[in-house]
Amino acid sequence: MVTIRVPATTANIGPGYDSQGMALNLYNTFTFEKKDVEVDERNLIYRSFKYLYEKNNLKAPYVEIKVSTEIPMSRGLGSSASCIIAGLMAANEMSGLKLDKKEILKYATDIEGHPDNVAPALFGGHITSIVNKQVYYSRKEVNNNYKLYVLVPDFELRTVEAREVVKKEVKLEDAVSNIARATLISDALYNGDFELLKGAAEDKLHEPYRKNLINDYDYFKKICENNNAVLFISGAGPSLLVITTKDNSSISTVLKESNNSEFNWKVYELEVDIEGATIINN
Repeated sequence: MVTIRVPATTANIGPGYDSQGMALNLYNTFTFEKKDVEVDERNLIYRSFKYLYEKNNLKAPYVEIKVSTEIPMSRGLGSSASCIIAGLMAANEMSGLKLDKKEILKYATDIEGHPDNVAPALFGGHITSIVNKQVYYSRKEVNNNYKLYVLVPDFELRTVEAREVVKKEVKLEDAVSNIARATLISDALYNGDFELLKGAAEDKLHEPYRKNLINDYDYFKKICENNNAVLFISGAGPSLLVITTKDNSSISTVLKESNNSEFNWKVYELEVDIEGATIINN
């Protein structure tokens, strides 16, 4: 039996579209035990488990999978990435392959299609990544000057729907803007420069279109502007990521008391997970 704990992730962080992600201290825990039981081959956890075996010319055993969930599903917080990582890490342990996390990242990216969620889920921290024949990534710690909130509504937004509204072609000046801003945000998260983070916190590629799919986006955007905080769509949405300074004592109260919406937004005060996916027992 093996148990894997995987953190939630928030991807994009504004202009870092499909290239940046950050792990959060909200977790799904998966327990795998070899048993001669019927397995749903469509299940993403088992598909990922089986994928590692098959790619290494091994026969995957049947397993009973139990899941304890904290990560909301279909909310842009990496719940599917957690399933992929858990399946691969469990297969790695139970098969005896003993691959390192860099090798597991390749398999996870093959399954997911891009590494922006699976990389921070594996390694923790803030990660910038890209695929160019192989996966290249850079991991940074996030400065403790920041305080993070995630706002989670009671409605879902399918990733495929959120991707459909994003334009396939963009203006050159918008691409240049995003390149510069994503670089500055990465630096600001690392060095704790909140004024730099605020100045760079604008996206031209996906948020202008996706925000129209998220009820109350403009409402929370205004709250953040008025309370020295920045707002990003978490992944494909509909959850929203709020970043402010650690000494901003008012924003928590304002967010929790501002919920006059029919969509029942839940406010999580979170920290950056720095460990990534871990094996709890084996």
